[in-house]
Amino acid sequence: MTVSGSGTMLGRYEIIGDLAVGGMAEIVLARLVGPSGFERLVVLKRIFPHLAKDPEFVTMFLDEARTVARINHPNVVQVHELAQHEAELFLAMEYLEGETVSGLLRRLWSADKRLEPALAAHLVAEACRGLQAAHDLTDDEGIPVGLVHRDVSPQNVFITYAGAVKILDFGIAKLDSRSTKTEPGQIKGKFAYMSPEQCAGKNLD
Repeated sequence: MTVSGSGTMLGRYEIIGDLAVGGMAEIVLARLVGPSGFERLVVLKRIFPHLAKDPEFVTMFLDEARTVARINHPNVVQVHELAQHEAELFLAMEYLEGETVSGLLRRLWSADKRLEPALAAHLVAEACRGLQAAHDLTDDEGIPVGLVHRDVSPQNVFITYAGAVKILDFGIAKLDSRSTKTEPGQIKGKFAYMSPEQCAGKNLD
């Protein structure tokens, strides 16, 4: 795949273009540039400048980086590194060619079609494998870290053109050792896809 860049560099990475915008950060396509013509497409998650000045948001971003970097599973997007260029923090993640389940559903609906039940079951099963890997995550001493994604939705499940299913975005995940905690009465995630206990603000596991 040949992609032209913008020429803007962020550390070792050449920015190619925007992919998406989230609540805490923007997602951009970039190229890792190395010696002797080496290059590799990656996705960068860049925290917004105004949030980079907020210690709580920076801590959440760092927590996400530490958390996802520990999960090594084919159904979870892989993090290559947490990097800093001047005052900017960003995550470098694997580049995936495909679309989210949300995008797939929109295309089907626009063509007056529906997702086949067998395919839907397969996507859910693969996503559950990734979530199980996250749930089983332990620290260096083998103690469960209590990781709960909290935002599983069609927007955060990705299907590659090769057929792989990947869980995205652990930005608001619940983690027992997380440096920042959700305030009582504050609910994180998308209401349409929350479990009943999450909607009620109860403990999640």
